[in-house]
Amino acid sequence: MTANLRIGVLAGCGGAGASVLAAVLACCGAARAGQAFLIDCDPVGGGIDVLLGCERAAGSRWSQVRLGGGDLDPAVLRDCLPSWHQVSVLAVDDPNSLDPAALLQIMAAAALAGPVVLDLARWPSPIRTAALSCCDLTVLVTPAEVRAVTASAAIAQGLDPARTVLVIRGSAPSLPAGRIGALLGLAVLGELPHDAASRQPGGLDPRRLRRGTRQVAEAVLSRCAIAVRPERVVAA
Repeated sequence: MTANLRIGVLAGCGGAGASVLAAVLACCGAARAGQAFLIDCDPVGGGIDVLLGCERAAGSRWSQVRLGGGDLDPAVLRDCLPSWHQVSVLAVDDPNSLDPAALLQIMAAAALAGPVVLDLARWPSPIRTAALSCCDLTVLVTPAEVRAVTASAAIAQGLDPARTVLVIRGSAPSLPAGRIGALLGLAVLGELPHDAASRQPGGLDPRRLRRGTRQVAEAVLSRCAIAVRPERVVAA
C-alpha cells in the first residue's frame, strides 16, 4: 500500500532536480494509489505549479489556505486544489503564506487519501521542521559534482540518517555513487538521469520521462513503504 506514505524531497544544492523528483514521485504514487498530493514547501522555489505547467489551473494556492478547527476532509482538500495527472498540487504563490500548523493539518488529511510528497527548501525553517517531523522518508538529491557534494554535506548534517536516503543526479567516474554516499553518511538509493521532460515548454510531461527517472521514483516509494511497515504493524 502506498497510501499514507509521506515523503520529503530536498536538494543539496541549487539546480539538483529535487522538485522534478518530487513531482515524479507524486505522479508515480498516484498511479499506484489512484491519487496523490504534492505540497510545495519552498518559499523561494518559484511555485511548483510553474514547473508542472499548471500555474493557470483553477484551485487554491498557499495564500488561499484558510483552515479552521477540527479535521480537514481529504475529499474537500483534493477538490479545492489544482490537479495534475491525478496529483492534487498545493503550490507556493506567496512566500509569507507558508504556515507550519496548517501544513500539519493538510498532511494529516492528505495522508488519509494517498501518498503525500513535499518539495522542501534546502535550509532550515519552521515549515521545513514541521514537514520533516511528519515524513516517513526524506530524499536528498545531489549532483555528482565536487562542489555540489560539498554543499550537500552541510544540508545532510541537519537530517536524520535513519530516515534519509540519497539520490544522485548524473554520474562521474571520478566521484562514484558509493563515495558520495560515504562522504555524506547516507545510503544511496539510485542515480537520477538528466531528463529533458523537465524542460518542456508546457511544463513537466510524465509521459516523456526517461525510464531511469521512473525507476528511481519507484525505488523511493518502495523503500518508504518498507520503512513505515514495522511502525504500522506495531501500531495495529
